Amino acid sequence: GKIRAVGISTHSVPVVEAAAKRDDIDIIFPIINKLGRGIQGGTKEEMVAAIRSAAANGKGLYAMKALAGGHLVNEVPAAIEYVRTVPGVSAVAVGMVDRAELEYNIELFERGQVSPERAASARAKLKRLIVLQFCRGCGTCVNTCPNHALSLVNNKAQVDNEKCILCGYCNPVCPEFALRLV
Repeated sequence: GKIRAVGISTHSVPVVEAAAKRDDIDIIFPIINKLGRGIQGGTKEEMVAAIRSAAANGKGLYAMKALAGGHLVNEVPAAIEYVRTVPGVSAVAVGMVDRAELEYNIELFERGQVSPERAASARAKLKRLIVLQFCRGCGTCVNTCPNHALSLVNNKAQVDNEKCILCGYCNPVCPEFALRLV
């Protein structure tokens, strides 16, 4: 009697499509952003169609990774607006790490825009995944990354920042704790 809804999060178009048809899943947390970055098993357009179909089947859709793992930090209002206008999206999950980011998001969602000062402060916080020097090149992170953003070069993990969406799946599997989001 405590659980009122069951949800699933995914980067995969086929998983959204499958979850849309299941009676035991109420909410879907799909990745969606205006770049289509991080979407697996299909295109941005196919994810939008899967979201629309899931909503038509009565599912709640809570979008995640609207900022494409930080790649859209220089265009946050437009990125959030894109996701908010995807047919079927009920809500947008936005990560925050401090009070300044909370205030930025409140201002954006209440007013639809943010002050130039607050926007400049947010742009200064672009995050990246880095590999520390004590990486021993085991490849566990490479095999875990769903976006193929990691590879081994000279027996060390290397990050392709164009593919990395800062999902963090690689971090907990590293036996040396050599991956950091900074």
